[in-house]
Amino acid sequence: MALPLVHRFARVLALAALPQFASAFACGAPPSAYIDGQRGGFTDFTDSTGFPIFNKEHCYGNPIFSTNGHDTYTSNPFNNRTMTNSGFGYQCTEFPQRYYIFRFHKRLVVPSAADLCTFNLPQGVSRFKPGQGTPVPGDIFVFGRGMCGASGEHGHVSIVTKVYNPSSIQIAQQNMRSERSTIANVKTSCGCGFLHAEDNLAANMPWTDTPSDAWDPDNFPWDDRPMDTNGGSLIGDPADMCTCRSDDPTQIWPLCCKFPKEK
Repeated sequence: MALPLVHRFARVLALAALPQFASAFACGAPPSAYIDGQRGGFTDFTDSTGFPIFNKEHCYGNPIFSTNGHDTYTSNPFNNRTMTNSGFGYQCTEFPQRYYIFRFHKRLVVPSAADLCTFNLPQGVSRFKPGQGTPVPGDIFVFGRGMCGASGEHGHVSIVTKVYNPSSIQIAQQNMRSERSTIANVKTSCGCGFLHAEDNLAANMPWTDTPSDAWDPDNFPWDDRPMDTNGGSLIGDPADMCTCRSDDPTQIWPLCCKFPKEK
């Protein structure tokens, strides 16, 4: 039976009163956790002022847009959002790509996650291998191809959230088979490299022991490993990418570049 007009009007008002961010996440999928928020930095994964990490209902086949790295969308109706993904949905690479664009204004362009260990990096981003340097929270940790459950074709990529000691870290990661692995402990022997933005001024706490559940090449949870969805590429066709070419230091991302480009 249809609702009386007054009830239908009240329902419309109630829906209109919902917070705008409630509908911002692409495909309506809530994030599994957040990192680098105002309240807790890399220690409070419920702080919605941080950057969201998605693992469920990845919305494959849709591009991902954002204006701030926190609210994400599958369309760009007002021509004022930058593209953080070329149409593979919430692949593992979309998360560190989005984080580095909006946090450090650095665009990481690679075909697959593991290529972050070999491809050229933007100015202001350095790379070192496990054992050759010490990461800090906010650095990128790249899994080698086939290492610790990662795709043999594309590898995997994540963000460091804690450093226990030079051989073990905690990471935040997207596109996992289980939300249990959104935040995970891993040994650095799972990776081929770390990336560090020079503007990342985070510091480590005193060293502690390696957690007993830390993943290593011979021991990782098979059911919680990264999804292999025949993607991994964040750039797709370069013609579809919005690439910042400005040399003006005041024109930082995303101000110097919008997607789609004006004809």
